[in-house]
Amino acid sequence: PDKEERQDLPEKHNDYMRLNGCRAEYILVNGIKIEFFYKEQNFIHLLGLHKLKDIQMIQLFNDKKNRVVQTQYVISRIKQEKFTDTMVRASSFFSEIADRYETFTYDNLSTITYTDAVVDFDPSRISSKLKSDYLLFEEKGQGEYNHLGIALDPVNRKRYIETFFHQSSANYITGQKVIRVSGFTLYNPENQIIVRDYF
Repeated sequence: PDKEERQDLPEKHNDYMRLNGCRAEYILVNGIKIEFFYKEQNFIHLLGLHKLKDIQMIQLFNDKKNRVVQTQYVISRIKQEKFTDTMVRASSFFSEIADRYETFTYDNLSTITYTDAVVDFDPSRISSKLKSDYLLFEEKGQGEYNHLGIALDPVNRKRYIETFFHQSSANYITGQKVIRVSGFTLYNPENQIIVRDYF
């Protein structure tokens, strides 16, 4: 796509911030309710920027001992356009995040496209490091899947989005317990309904 169509990095952040503080609620056909909040501090991981290990700022961000280059610092560089779309695409690791980077839009993050959920996700089956216990997913054509991993914050006991990724296989789904989604509601920070959908 040409530059006109393409969303640059500040736009992706703005799109995500439209959801900051919003609460999503998925109801499964067996009555399970998966509820989570969109938080700014999850933005870098959701977009996959932490995987661009040949960018110095990301190396510093990934260094747990570094107290300066943390989420807000990276976001401030994005806003100042000192960390840019061009730098992201120039990374030799970009291919690892290209799918999720290109599909990271307000519509994809907020629409009712997740049709099923893996419940009690068992990461050991595929040697995954995910902490998510729920994995919402949708099929995007033959054997192509979008996934949204939902994890529990051990401190505040609230769920958050741990990961958003595209996969050209059913690796994360096969052999797991899958339940269909029957409804979805998105609430704004004032608890008013933005979107509600039942299937």
